[in-house]
Amino acid sequence: MRAKGRGSNSVRVRMFNERVVLTQLRRLVQASQKELADVSGLTVQAVVDIVDGLLREELIVPVGKRAGRVGQPSMLYAINPDGVFACGLRVGAAATDLVLVDFEGHIRQRLTREMTPAPADVESFLIEGFQSFIKDGPATADRVLGLGVALSHVLWYGPDRKGLPPDVAAAWADFDIAERLKRQIARPVFVENETRVAAIAEYLLGDAQDFENFLYVSIGGFISGALVLGGNVMGGARGDSATLGAIPVGPSRLAHADTRPAGRLNDRASLDGLIRHLGLHGFTIRAVSDLPEVIDQARSLIQEWVDDCIEALVEGLTACFAVIDVETVIIDSALPQFLSLEIVERLGRRLAAEASPGVAVPRLRTSRLGQDAALLGSAILPVNAHFFPSSDVLIGEGPASFESKPRRRDLFSTSGAQRKKGMGGNNA
Repeated sequence: MRAKGRGSNSVRVRMFNERVVLTQLRRLVQASQKELADVSGLTVQAVVDIVDGLLREELIVPVGKRAGRVGQPSMLYAINPDGVFACGLRVGAAATDLVLVDFEGHIRQRLTREMTPAPADVESFLIEGFQSFIKDGPATADRVLGLGVALSHVLWYGPDRKGLPPDVAAAWADFDIAERLKRQIARPVFVENETRVAAIAEYLLGDAQDFENFLYVSIGGFISGALVLGGNVMGGARGDSATLGAIPVGPSRLAHADTRPAGRLNDRASLDGLIRHLGLHGFTIRAVSDLPEVIDQARSLIQEWVDDCIEALVEGLTACFAVIDVETVIIDSALPQFLSLEIVERLGRRLAAEASPGVAVPRLRTSRLGQDAALLGSAILPVNAHFFPSSDVLIGEGPASFESKPRRRDLFSTSGAQRKKGMGGNNA
C-alpha cells in the first residue's frame, strides 16, 4: 500500500476525492462507479480513476455484477475488510480490552484482562496483545494503521481518579499514554474519552447512521454523554461538552441519598448509585456485572433505583432539550438488557408527557452496539484520520502518511452533514 505524500494541489484534491469515494462506498455497502459518481458529485471518469487506484491498493474489491437492468451489467465494488486494520484499547477501572478491527468496522480479534489500570500493566498488555494480533493474523504489520485509546471516566477526568488506588492514580498523573504507546507500536496513537468515541461508533456503524444530530448517553459507573451536531462530535472549549453528570436535579428518595436539598444527575442515574443502594440493604457487589447473582433477591431494591433513576433523567434531559435540538437520544448501559429497555421505554413516555411547550422531545432508543461501542469507536480514530474527508487534506494540513498525527479537532470531522447528500468531491 503506497504512502501518500504531500504534493501539488492536484495530488491533495485526489486524496480528498479518494476519501469521499471510500466514505460513500462504506455507506452504500456496494455500488457501481456510476452510483459513486452520482452520490459524490464527481465525474464518472474521476471515479473510474479513483476506483482503479483503490483496487491497486486493495482497499476495495469487486463483488460481482448487477444484472436485470437495461444495458451492460455494472460491476459492483465494496470495501475490502482486509484492506487496513486498526487497534482499539479501552482502559477501565477494573478491566482493559484490546481489539483488532477491520476496514468494515468488524472486530476480528479481542483480548480482555481484569486488572487495575496501572500504566505499566496497561503498556505490557498492549505490547503483548499487539504482537499476538500481528503474529496470528489476519492483519499484517504494514496494514495496521494505528491505535485508538478509549479512557473510562475515572481515568479521563483527573479529579475522579481518587477512586483508584493511590499509587495507580499518582502514576497516571505523570503518564503520557499517547507518547508511551506510540513508541511501543511505532504507529500513531489517538486518545479520547470512551463516551465520545462510542458516539462516533454509533454514528458510523450503529443506529445513528441516519441522524446528523443526536445525544449519546452512557449509564455506567458514572453517567456521561456526547453531543453530535451536524455529524461532528462537539467537544467544546475544554472538551467537556455534554458530560451530563453535573446537571442539577432534585433530591433522591432512596435511603442512601444525600441529605442536601438538590444533587447532581450523576448521584441518581449512575450505576455507582445502584451499587450503593444495594450495599446499604446487605447486597454487596463489586460491579454491575455481578448483578445477576443478586437480582432475584434484590428485585424490589433494583426497581426502587430504576424509578429514582428515571425521575432524575426526566429532569436532566428536559434541561438538555431546552438548550439543544437533536433528532434522537441513544442510551447505552451495562445493565441487563431488560432493565435498559425498561428505562428507555418509561423515560420516553415520561418525557413526552411532561414536555414543556415549544420543546421538541426526540425519540429515545437503546444502543445496538452496546458495550462494544467504545472499543469500535477507539479503533475508528486512526481510520478516521486517514480515510474520512477533511478540508485540511485540501490545504495540505491533514494526515498525509501513516506517520502523520492529526490535530485533536480533526479526529471527529467526519463530514457527516454531507454524507447522505453527496460529499461534494472536487473534480480534478
